[in-house]
Amino acid sequence: MPPRPTLVAVLLALTLLGQARPPAKPVVILFVGNSFFHGAAMPVLRYNAANVTDENFTPTSKGQRRQQYLHEPGPWGGIPGIFKKLADEAGLNYEVHIEALSGKALKFHYDSTLSIIQQPKWDAVVLHDYSTGPVPARHGGQPARFVEYANRLERAIHTANPKAQVYLYETWARADQTYPATGGYAGLPIDSMTADLHRAYYREAAQNGHFAGVAPAGDAWLRAIETGVALRNPYQPGDASKINLWNKDNYHPSPAGAYLNACVLFGQITGRDPRRFGGQEQAAAALGIAPTQAVALQRVAWEQVRAGTSK
Repeated sequence: MPPRPTLVAVLLALTLLGQARPPAKPVVILFVGNSFFHGAAMPVLRYNAANVTDENFTPTSKGQRRQQYLHEPGPWGGIPGIFKKLADEAGLNYEVHIEALSGKALKFHYDSTLSIIQQPKWDAVVLHDYSTGPVPARHGGQPARFVEYANRLERAIHTANPKAQVYLYETWARADQTYPATGGYAGLPIDSMTADLHRAYYREAAQNGHFAGVAPAGDAWLRAIETGVALRNPYQPGDASKINLWNKDNYHPSPAGAYLNACVLFGQITGRDPRRFGGQEQAAAALGIAPTQAVALQRVAWEQVRAGTSK
């Protein structure tokens, strides 16, 4: 009768077995859009860029594969960089890529960057249109163009990889389109542009049927405003205890706005609750967001993700 293995031998065998297992394959995700992904300004613009592949950047003598504004130096991390940090902290293996160019709509990406987007390696792709693209024409939008190219890109992605999860990223209402007299939503409450964006993105997801879901960043901004977490009108700051989600241009996200968006994306894509990070979350600290604010933004993000299509 052969000798029974000792406890030490069993533990050693289990350890070697564990070491022999290959590392889990990362979820390879691509974020496609414009400055509403890269953030437009520091510190968001290049946050965690070392851990994000910027598909629009190559370190050549000219610095970029495509022309971009000089005040937006690459490579970019942006909101995908915050998402990557949250995923790492949660112990999730995500390989994050960004294909973004300032001021561009989905039509541009279909016409000019399809060779990047239509690759079988993407397990997930997140798309958003130009900030006013999906809204009604009377407010300066081109909703038919949004629908056409969201559908074209979805089909192209699924032609390359039928199993890819394709998400839409519902962007937020622009204060500079609402409060100044020259804006497309002048004289209307901030809720109006949010409602139009919500309707466009969720209707596209429902009518197409091949999208995995909508990341409701715009709805989360409005929830933050309505629950007293964030300012309604950055042109009249008022209560200093409320968070300004817009940057100085009243257009792009502030670090807090970008963080809220990243928490929405994290919750929608991974199904994990961002509230678990709490006040000591590392991306928030690096972006200068106070612990109490980080907790409030995590809460708003998760409440909106759980709310789904309702506000």
